[in-house]
Amino acid sequence: MTDLSYHPLVDTTWLAEHLADPALRVVDARWRGDGSGQQRYLAGHISGAVHLDWHADLAYTAGGIPDLLLPPGDFAAVMAAAGIGDHTRVVVYADTNYSGATRLWWALNYYGHDQVAVLDGGLTKWQAESRPLSAELPHCPPAAFTPHPQPRWLATAADVERALAGPDAGTCLVDSRPPEQYAGRAVWTPAGSLYLPPGQESVEVAGQPIRGGRIPGARHLHAERNLDPAHYWTYLDPEAIRRQALALGIRPENRIITYCGVGISASLALFALHLAGYPNLALYDASWAEWGTDPARPIERD
Repeated sequence: MTDLSYHPLVDTTWLAEHLADPALRVVDARWRGDGSGQQRYLAGHISGAVHLDWHADLAYTAGGIPDLLLPPGDFAAVMAAAGIGDHTRVVVYADTNYSGATRLWWALNYYGHDQVAVLDGGLTKWQAESRPLSAELPHCPPAAFTPHPQPRWLATAADVERALAGPDAGTCLVDSRPPEQYAGRAVWTPAGSLYLPPGQESVEVAGQPIRGGRIPGARHLHAERNLDPAHYWTYLDPEAIRRQALALGIRPENRIITYCGVGISASLALFALHLAGYPNLALYDASWAEWGTDPARPIERD
């Protein structure tokens, strides 16, 4: 039996050969800002897959910060309803450069469930290989999921503040957003980058002003740079990921904290660095939705 904690990325052939495994649950994590992820799933998905949307199913709002990871009890209830128990192996997929799959991979690891892998190339590669889809909704037998939070996977604003305390803090911040957001010209919204009006340093999103900019000193590794769009958005070779990270000053001996707009594409960057052998990784879940809306927190912009 494949230990998915050591093989967190599986290919389409592996998944096709294991679809009949009763201990395996496949999760369709496709998402779109217009809310059409569920409709895409209903129109056709990998046989036996359940659909989990990181925004609708796996997130909540607290203190005005949206899209935070569900608390343990709520997360456990969602997993149980999806047929994911303590001994279930999970393979999760999305499509193209969307990061819903890696968000669930991170969330499960945070809650102590390491038997989870991402499908390389996701549904994009699956369909390109003319593999079958199904519109049938699966039956999920009862499951019991026990969360065991692993704090090392999660970073908070306090962790980021300590990282900014000085060069000896031993932490490297990685911003995975698109270039225009990193530069401070735009901010994340579900519909994509929202550009700041000329001469303004902030813009209103969901009724709340949010500044353009980045956390001081953060290295820029746009999440999709870890993928190969010419080969169905599969992941780059781990050594290639490692080389580009090292060229940006992201070193494996540091604690790496990734962040983005709301902690989603940051999970893709974190997952890629995990593939590349980086051992000390954490995701700043609240990300720019917290940092960028607090005028007391320092920022940089181009």
